[in-house]
Amino acid sequence: MHLPEFQATQLQATRNNYSYPAMALTGTISDLVQQEFDSTSKMDLHLKELLHSNDDSKTALGYASVLFWGHVSGKDKRLRMARALGKVSLALNGRDRVVKGQPQRMRGVQDMGLNTVAGHIRQAMHSIQADDYAPALNTLNRLPQLQIAFSSKICAFLAPEKCGVIDSVIAEKFPHFGFEVAKGFVKSNSANLSRYKDYCLFLQNTAQALNATQEHSKWKDRDGTEHAWRAVDVERAMYA
Repeated sequence: MHLPEFQATQLQATRNNYSYPAMALTGTISDLVQQEFDSTSKMDLHLKELLHSNDDSKTALGYASVLFWGHVSGKDKRLRMARALGKVSLALNGRDRVVKGQPQRMRGVQDMGLNTVAGHIRQAMHSIQADDYAPALNTLNRLPQLQIAFSSKICAFLAPEKCGVIDSVIAEKFPHFGFEVAKGFVKSNSANLSRYKDYCLFLQNTAQALNATQEHSKWKDRDGTEHAWRAVDVERAMYA
C-alpha cells in the first residue's frame, strides 16, 4: 500500500495534534481513582495491562476505565467527569427501573459476575488474535452499557496494533467504510459488525505504509516522545 505524500503528512499532523483527554481509572473495582496521563501511550499501556490481566477484578477495572475514558469528553471537548463516573457506576451496579409500567432490572457487572465479564473480554481478545473482528464485537456487546462503538473502544485498547474505534464521528466523516448510523449512534447490526474487519485491516495497512515511509514513520505524543504507527494511531489521526 502506497500513501500519497500529502496524505501521510496530514495523518502525521493530525495524530500529533490529537487532543482527546488521556484519562483513565486506577485503584480497584470497588474504590475507583481517576488518573490523568501525560501521554496517550502511557494511558494505552495502562489500559492494555488491565484488560490483559489474569485477575478478573483488574480486567473488569479495565472495562470500567474504558467506559470512563469514552464518556469523559464530548465533541465539544468539555470534561464531564461526573457524567463519566455515573456511566461507570450504572455499568458496575446496574439499576432497577420501570419500563411500560413493569419493573425491570438493567443488569450491571455485579449481576453478571466479574468472572463472566472478564471471560467475555478474554474471548474477544482471542477472536482478535485470530482476526475474527465481528465475533469480538459481538462478544463485548453482551457487557453492560456496550454497543458497537464502545465495544470497538475495548478492542482498540486490547489490541491497538490491530483495532481502532468506530464511532459516529468516523462513520460520518468517512462514509465509504459503509457503517450505518442512526440518531447519532453507530448501529449494532450484523452489517456493521462485519464491516469492522475491513475497517481494521485498512487501519493496519495504513499504519504499515506510514511506518515504511522515511519522513512520516513516527508520530509525536503530547509528552514529546515519538512512536511507530499502530492501527489505533491511524484512527486517532482520522478522528482528529
